Amino acid sequence: MMPRWAGPSTRPRTNEQGLSLVELLVSMLLLGIVTAMVTGLYVSAMRTVTHAQMLSANTRSVSNGMNEMARVVRGATENPVLGLALNAPALEDARDESVTFYSYVNLGTAVAVQPVKIRLSLDASRRLVETQFAAVPLTSGFFGFASTPLSSRILTETVAPAGTPQLFTYLKADGTVLVPTTAGLTEAERRLVTAIRISVTVTNGSTDARSWVTLRNTVGMPNVGLSLAGL
Repeated sequence: MMPRWAGPSTRPRTNEQGLSLVELLVSMLLLGIVTAMVTGLYVSAMRTVTHAQMLSANTRSVSNGMNEMARVVRGATENPVLGLALNAPALEDARDESVTFYSYVNLGTAVAVQPVKIRLSLDASRRLVETQFAAVPLTSGFFGFASTPLSSRILTETVAPAGTPQLFTYLKADGTVLVPTTAGLTEAERRLVTAIRISVTVTNGSTDARSWVTLRNTVGMPNVGLSLAGL
């Protein structure tokens, strides 16, 4: 006898595999949430690391620059002028963001003691630059100075815009502040300066003020008023 065809089964299937559309949508939503959280944590961590690295770099830059500026400013001295009873003031030029002065630094016993003229100023990128001009020996221990720089080097990276705070502040012996005009201090005022307050804020080009580093130091000039001619 031929078997009878019973037609399609109406019993429910119990071995179905895969995801329904609702389950797929829920999975995608959860994956999106987890991805957003991980991405946010990564971005936050990278910002923290970048901020710490820039803060460290700015701290090193401003510390090294301040140490060098303090060293050369502390050696500032008047420059005796041949044929004149009055010495040239220690500061040849004094402005808010630049200062030029005569200094005795790197003194040694192997060579004759000679001064050097030093200019501390900002370049076009607002990096703090130290420029030195060699002494030109004259007669009887007097010195002039070359017009061509002997050396030039960058002391710090980008310095904050003017007034945040003022780079160089000039002080008299009693602590009174001498305020330069756009042309700088006059010769009479420069003769009164006995200390320079240096305030350097290094930004390294960052607009995030949290990574800026500021150092302030008041540097005295104990050699002012002493004559070193003939040494």
